[in-house]
Amino acid sequence: MKAYPEIIHRIYDLYVSLRCVSPVYRHPLRGSEQCKPLFIIGSGRSGSTLLRKLLNRHSLINIPPETYVLGAVISRYRQHRSMKWCDLVDYTLSTFEFYPEFETFNISLRPLAQELKSIPVGNRNLAFILNRFYQYCSQPMGGGCERWGDKTPLNTFYLDRIISVFPDAQFIHLLRDGCDVVSSYVEAGIYSSYEDAAERWDKSVRLAERFLMRHPGTGVTIRYESLVSDPDEVLKKLCLFLGVDLEPEMLEDTAGSHKMGDVEMRPHHANVLNPISTKSIGRGRALLSGKEKAAIQGIIGDQLESLGYKNCMS
Repeated sequence: MKAYPEIIHRIYDLYVSLRCVSPVYRHPLRGSEQCKPLFIIGSGRSGSTLLRKLLNRHSLINIPPETYVLGAVISRYRQHRSMKWCDLVDYTLSTFEFYPEFETFNISLRPLAQELKSIPVGNRNLAFILNRFYQYCSQPMGGGCERWGDKTPLNTFYLDRIISVFPDAQFIHLLRDGCDVVSSYVEAGIYSSYEDAAERWDKSVRLAERFLMRHPGTGVTIRYESLVSDPDEVLKKLCLFLGVDLEPEMLEDTAGSHKMGDVEMRPHHANVLNPISTKSIGRGRALLSGKEKAAIQGIIGDQLESLGYKNCMS
């Protein structure tokens, strides 16, 4: 009689193993839901937090703090989508909540997990989970959730994964002078090496541009320099691209903004709370020494030239 529990456990383990390899039990990536999120992509330190602030002023748009793990969430869901739905919900949401930077959201995902576990079988897919996640996170930010977005620069490395879940997504590639970006990365303490920062900018820009070329019509490229020099015109262009009306509040050049979570908690975002200014254009170039410029020229020089920026030594 004592052997029965062990036999039952072995049978259950066999059942789980067979379930994991059977396509019958795999929860899909997406269903019939209509979802058109927006993603700000490109290199970090290119003004994405500023753009997030401006877009968040729109009554229908909300972009929460950086998630950092969206690419990992999609990958892990693909690997484990034969799990029981309740376990898969916990596994997916915990990837977000257990990441250290999730503290900037100032929210618990427990209520959302309970909600998702009880949804109809026909809605049980990754796109539904993520859509509800971003809608849910928009509530404490005080913004609308008709259109949600994500402005995590790291997403630039996982664009193919993202579009596989959200085929109707729109992408805004925010581009900035690589010399200014490299200097800003090091000054903010995100990178200690100018060469590593240069590699990050170069790879991010190449990935974003190649992705948009492969998926024409899904994205638009704007320059940081244009955003801070003529925000009215850039926002008009972006609203037209996103299919929303330009709202006067978006153009209010005020120092304050509704709470953004990571902006208040992370010193390297502090400048975002100031009024829009062009003073950061060329600032990085001015701070870089001749030796530092020479070190990064070999890494990003060709890319700068192809994008119409001056080379590092200018």
